[in-house]
Amino acid sequence: MSIQKKIDTIIKSVGSINIQDFVEISNFDKDSGFYNKPSIEKIGKNGQFITSPEISSLFSMALANQFLKEFPNTKNINLLELGPGNGLLTIDIYHYLKSKNININDITLLERSDYFRKKISEKSELKVNFIENINDYKIKDENTLFIYSNEFFDAFGSKQFIFNNGNFNEIKISKSNDKYFLIQDSAAISGELIEHYSKYKFKDNDIIEHSNLVLNLLSDIQNLNCKKYFFTTTDYGYTKFPLKSTLRILSNHKKLSLFDKFENVDYSFGVNFELLSNFFVKKNPSIISQKELIYNNLPNNYLKSSDKNIMEIIDLISGEKFNDIGKVFLNFSFKRNETISKI
Repeated sequence: MSIQKKIDTIIKSVGSINIQDFVEISNFDKDSGFYNKPSIEKIGKNGQFITSPEISSLFSMALANQFLKEFPNTKNINLLELGPGNGLLTIDIYHYLKSKNININDITLLERSDYFRKKISEKSELKVNFIENINDYKIKDENTLFIYSNEFFDAFGSKQFIFNNGNFNEIKISKSNDKYFLIQDSAAISGELIEHYSKYKFKDNDIIEHSNLVLNLLSDIQNLNCKKYFFTTTDYGYTKFPLKSTLRILSNHKKLSLFDKFENVDYSFGVNFELLSNFFVKKNPSIISQKELIYNNLPNNYLKSSDKNIMEIIDLISGEKFNDIGKVFLNFSFKRNETISKI
């Protein structure tokens, strides 16, 4: 069954579908979702969009060096990537760390897409383990863990709420006479949202995006039974609510409007880096631009290279030329390093 038919079935049954469920079905439905459909290439020049790891291994080098600055003396580590896609980021990080004489004990990939799991299993030369949620991840106390992701959180579905007359209503999708349209429905969590985001003075027609899916994942990361780890994630997003929809719809490297098409479409949201920072505030997290990530962590022999091609690649993976979203590519990171008591 096509995505459109599945959406229509839900709307016919209950009258509407919220934005979060619409995006989750469109992206991750086991049969027809964008990230599971085997007939289309997802990421890369021949896919629907391209990411920094697909452009150059220099991006992976920058992430690895960011980790090594926090754990400069480590010689044994575990790798955990969230949303590996084609798997290039982990492959490049693995080889770079091995070149530094660092032993990789274990490689684990959290991947929701059966398509990518199969692709990585068939093509990767590395031995990897797959998990579907972080609660499944096990690690020995003495091991150091490197957790990383790139353009991962943006693919999670998010509910949208619009403020009017002192309350939030939820934005949903409905259909009548073969036409799709947006409606507003009363939101039981309106008061909770107003309290949660109390620093904002909302005005009528302000829109916010709120995802329990992301909050649950952050809780899982926080509850990891691991004493020493570094977490870093890079994505496009914001540090203050834009108060409008950030939903982006791409197909064949082109932006679409909602309802233009339903099949072979990638949906994503701007990531709320303020939420990430507040969630892990006790760990003194850092938020920097992707450009700062690259320039702070690539070796000088690359940054000062006379090779024009290298400088063009660095300029590109700095995140400022990815169409209109380049200037909001951000990196979020923090470190946990608790002393392990010995008896």
